[in-house]
Amino acid sequence: MGRFVFLGLVMFSLVFSGCQDDTPAEEKGTVNFRFKAVYDGEPLKIFENYTYPESQWPLYFTRLSFYLSNLTITSEEGSTQLVDIDYLNLTNAHVSPDDDTGLEYRIEGIVPGRYNSFDFGVGVDPRSNGLQPKDFPAGHILSSNAEYWTAWKSYIFFRPEGKIDFGSGVYDNFALHLGGDESYVTISMDKPFDVKGGEETVVDVILDMKKFFSASELHDIQGIMQIHSLDKQPVMLKLVNNLRLSFE
Repeated sequence: MGRFVFLGLVMFSLVFSGCQDDTPAEEKGTVNFRFKAVYDGEPLKIFENYTYPESQWPLYFTRLSFYLSNLTITSEEGSTQLVDIDYLNLTNAHVSPDDDTGLEYRIEGIVPGRYNSFDFGVGVDPRSNGLQPKDFPAGHILSSNAEYWTAWKSYIFFRPEGKIDFGSGVYDNFALHLGGDESYVTISMDKPFDVKGGEETVVDVILDMKKFFSASELHDIQGIMQIHSLDKQPVMLKLVNNLRLSFE
């Protein structure tokens, strides 16, 4: 089974549109958002070889993680914000060759009903991204210096890392990190689902990493294997456009 995160109501903010909900807790449901990475439509496995788009270069991933912001579900009655900010590390959930469950992200306490869509941001919204890890208490999701670029004054929003062989038989590291306010991406998913009291609803969120490399424009990974400095921002924004098209 894939790795999972289970959230109770005390761990995130709920923002309701319309009248205040008075549904008893025992009559509410759970939504399990399964974040599943794939490559060209097939389940992605960490350390397993794939082929870079439009070439025969073998590559494999060693890490895949990102900040999740403003996860909101929408029904005809209005919108409900489930999560303000969190960090999803999909790496360990994509190691086992026999498991394509992905990262299970369970949220309990959801009002029963029909939900037509949901939205979430990849990255840290500009309001919070304007702060630094020292501005948050220890243990807060944004208190980690390891996920912050001091030179950019930004958190690292999206973090795919791995190795690629350009034909020499030697694998070189790639780390195409995205960050900065202009890299914040809102993903809108028109995937209707029903929530029933006392039951769990599974909603799959697919991230195709081949599309990240090539959805709108093929990334020149041989020319730029790593993004760690401001002079790479134009390239990074092209990857942001690819990322926007990589979720389904």
